[in-house]
Amino acid sequence: MAKAPARAKAKPAKPRRGTAKARPTAKSRSKSPPKPTAKPAAKPKAKSPAKPARAKPARRPATRRASRASVPAPHVLLPSSSPTGTVVQILDAERPVDALRAFLDAIAGPTTPDQGQIVLGAAQLALLPLTHEHRGGSEVMELLDLVLARWTDFPDRNGFHAQELLRNAFAAVGGDRERIAKLAALVPIDATPELRFNVASAFALAGQRDAMLRAVAAALAVGASTNQFIRDPDFAEYTDDPELRGLLLRATAPAIPVDTTPHLAPLRAALDSVIETLEQLGAPPTLAAPASLDAILAAEQVAKLQLPNEYRALLTLSDGPKLWEYRFLGTADYHGSTDLADQARSYFEIAGRYGPAGIDDCVPLANCGQPNDWLLYDPHGRIRGGQPGIVMMLNADEQAFEGLVAALEYLESIARDVLETN
Repeated sequence: MAKAPARAKAKPAKPRRGTAKARPTAKSRSKSPPKPTAKPAAKPKAKSPAKPARAKPARRPATRRASRASVPAPHVLLPSSSPTGTVVQILDAERPVDALRAFLDAIAGPTTPDQGQIVLGAAQLALLPLTHEHRGGSEVMELLDLVLARWTDFPDRNGFHAQELLRNAFAAVGGDRERIAKLAALVPIDATPELRFNVASAFALAGQRDAMLRAVAAALAVGASTNQFIRDPDFAEYTDDPELRGLLLRATAPAIPVDTTPHLAPLRAALDSVIETLEQLGAPPTLAAPASLDAILAAEQVAKLQLPNEYRALLTLSDGPKLWEYRFLGTADYHGSTDLADQARSYFEIAGRYGPAGIDDCVPLANCGQPNDWLLYDPHGRIRGGQPGIVMMLNADEQAFEGLVAALEYLESIARDVLETN
């Protein structure tokens, strides 16, 4: 099952943890796709370390996109109690670029930290629709020139707001080599994987191969996904470039030798326990016939992925079981022709924009009852903090497991808590 189409290059995000991609702010088991709070949708192609395992996450209401209040005519900004309010007023002006220029013109010399956040925040959000509709257009250039002309007046030029502005700027600038060079000179040493990916994309679009290869290597070194480069249309011209292919190959997860035998007994015991519990609680599972190991490996080949041996073992016990709210992918789903396969693709399409760095390389194992809740195999350990293994994504929260048996035990515990309460 192919995981997802090309990613959005620019996207809104909350302040990063470590070098993780900008991610959705909702930390609930939401019924809508992950999205940033009160920020516009991203343009196709933004490219974004894991927290320690948590105790059972509670089900909380989803965060909703805040509605914008009505604002005055362009160039007239009312006093606001917060930088966010001023940013909203700038974005809601008839011409945000002119409103931002008026805001900057009223500041003589360096900005305060709050003023700098307003300028960078408004500019990076204003770039999103321009990136989607007018990449490399005159309004993009006008906005970039306005902000870059005052760059040294901003107190924090390496932090979150500055990096988000630069990331969206690289996504919007198109193939303008002069402005790409100006932007590249401002990229900080601790740039996020998303920012470094967009630097590489801009160089690729501009036809600057050597700079692109250096930028790709830098992005991979800090956790950018190899699948981002493979899928993104900006790199289509370099599909057969031997140096780029070599860089991506070296960053690919190693092969997983087939050895399911050690996992069969513990998995059978854990699965039997879950089945018994669900039957006692009035939620009998749906079990599929077992798959042969040959069928599993053939499905992996079609989907161009590798399953961990413990999941291969589970499929030889039941080829895609449904255990309460948890729907495990089977060989048919990895062939990509099912409703569950489509749900997984939709999840990765959005999670690739807003999720943590490396999520593009993860393999879906099960949907956990909500569109944004998935059990994944993290082959590089980028979400798990370095060790490959299984992780559950509950919208914006990650929970690592020692293995599939531990994940099944967690499933049984949550099902018992919920069903006994109900």
